[in-house]
Amino acid sequence: MSTKRQRTATDNKKKQIQNECWANLSWDDLANWAGSRSVSRGRAYQSQGRVDGLAVSEDGRLLASVTGGDRYAVTVWCDPEKTKGGALYSLCTCPVGANGCKHAVAVVAEYLELLGKDAEIPAADPGDERWAILSDEDDEADDDDSEADDFEPDSAEDDDYEKKRKPHCVHSSGAGSGARQGTDDKIRKHIEAKSREELAALVWSLTERFPELREEFRDRIALGEGDVDRLVTQARQELKRVASESGWRNNWTGEGYTPDYSRLKHRLERLLELRHADAVVLLGPEIIALGMEQIGQSNDEGETAEALGECMPVIFQAVAASTLPPARKLLFAIDAHLRDDYGVMDNVQDVVLEMPVEKAAWSEVADLLAQRLKTPVEEGDDFHRRYQRDRTSHWLIDALKKAGRESEVRAVCEREARATDSYERLVKLLVDEKRYDEAERWAIEGIEKTANKLPGIASSLGKLMGEAAHLRGRWETVAAHAAWEFFDHPSREKFHQLMTASAKAGCQENVRSFALGILETGVSPFFAAIKNRESRNAGAPAGWPLPVPGYLLPLLCTDSRSRMPDRPHYDVLIDMAIADKRHDDVLRWYDAMRTGQKQQRGISSWMGGSDYADRVAATVAESHPDRALEIYRQRVDENL
Repeated sequence: MSTKRQRTATDNKKKQIQNECWANLSWDDLANWAGSRSVSRGRAYQSQGRVDGLAVSEDGRLLASVTGGDRYAVTVWCDPEKTKGGALYSLCTCPVGANGCKHAVAVVAEYLELLGKDAEIPAADPGDERWAILSDEDDEADDDDSEADDFEPDSAEDDDYEKKRKPHCVHSSGAGSGARQGTDDKIRKHIEAKSREELAALVWSLTERFPELREEFRDRIALGEGDVDRLVTQARQELKRVASESGWRNNWTGEGYTPDYSRLKHRLERLLELRHADAVVLLGPEIIALGMEQIGQSNDEGETAEALGECMPVIFQAVAASTLPPARKLLFAIDAHLRDDYGVMDNVQDVVLEMPVEKAAWSEVADLLAQRLKTPVEEGDDFHRRYQRDRTSHWLIDALKKAGRESEVRAVCEREARATDSYERLVKLLVDEKRYDEAERWAIEGIEKTANKLPGIASSLGKLMGEAAHLRGRWETVAAHAAWEFFDHPSREKFHQLMTASAKAGCQENVRSFALGILETGVSPFFAAIKNRESRNAGAPAGWPLPVPGYLLPLLCTDSRSRMPDRPHYDVLIDMAIADKRHDDVLRWYDAMRTGQKQQRGISSWMGGSDYADRVAATVAESHPDRALEIYRQRVDENL
């Protein structure tokens, strides 16, 4: 066989293997190659029609152009020698550039779709300039990525980004950023060497070839002629288009749709760049309102929120650069934060909120926010309205502090505590100001009001009172709080906290006997006393040495109703015995736990008996080797 025929046979075999690789490719394979996030974004790019000029080389390599933040050349191929089924590799002129970027996924998705339709795919021209561009890009594989605005590395949960920057398996020279700088210098010199007429001809040629460049010049001309309204209208139309369809994602098939805000972001950036910040500010509330509505209607994993979020830095930069008075700039950022239920604007509004402004500006903001809170809360107001009011009051308090009007903060906290049940904020303020009696009075009111409907708030208020008692050195009250915590959820740590506090209160031994009785029997005399009496003002059980603060009784009543059936806390007793190296007690409580498990099959998981076996055996291995071996054998038998 001649050399030419051998080469032809080899090429045909490679092409056949390439075709088999593509035909057997699944979305799971793509996810393993590029990461689920790149697959999600790449499929969105393909569905949005961003892939064009797709062709296939003689050896089965895909070549295409993908439009993202810029227009990128992409090639993808399969190397059958790497793995049994063939390994995918890609090269792209985007900043990521490395194996498996979203643009490469978009090309594969487009190719697979065309294969499914039996569509004819043109052969790639060996002289296609994109091959040369990609070859240059490979020489610059380690370029600085900061220049391009489409740099979006996949999250760490999908793939480690550093792992994706591996050799591209195409002629890598390792020139690094120096090669890129050298190429840029050549291009600049090439441009600078041209005459004005030659540059004009070149720019016009590029404008005809690239729609994005044509649109760029059209926008710049319109802004230069003062036709800002037309660009604002176009931005509005783009906003309505992109916000008209909700995002969605099918995690089983990998299919989905993510709204593309890149064109809108581009228009906003041009308006801001050409000093029309007020026009961007005008559009800001509309973008935020429609975007938040779209996120609420979307069914994805946050891709829609992320897409909208790309516009937010531009909007807030425009607010900072706008002609709005300082107070209105601050209020814009605050209102945007109040509308954001999805964390889209986390930290991006700081460019406005951290501007150096006079106290008078914050004072004006405080007055405007206070005006909003003059509307009384109605009994039927839903949770969302109360929540929004609470957030507004938070900003009002912050504005008052920055305006130097701290003396007004307490009155706001008192009014809003009753309006939105935000007692915790008020009690914290009073404790910080060492107004302990007032703090206790408000805590009692808050606990009484929230113990049934909002037990989390009531519990937080109770803990604040415990902290206040500690600050005041009232050790009996501190011990009473420690007892409440222990009775509610016994543990070794809470037992020691109770012992420490009761020792300072001078009643450790009596409290200890009560606590151990609860652990050994599971029956709390405290909760039993409450259950047997109708009045919340019922006192403590007989012999209890500590006081029972009145504000704790509603919490104890709530806890008694939600408690699980009484059972011994063998897990805590074992923990304590292990910590104290009381090996006989370790075995005693472990045996009791095992007996309880046998008597109550199906509910033993609460004891965690099987989890304790290894710990117990390891603990008593030296002092009771026979028992340790027996426990290990029991564990083996149970597992078998």
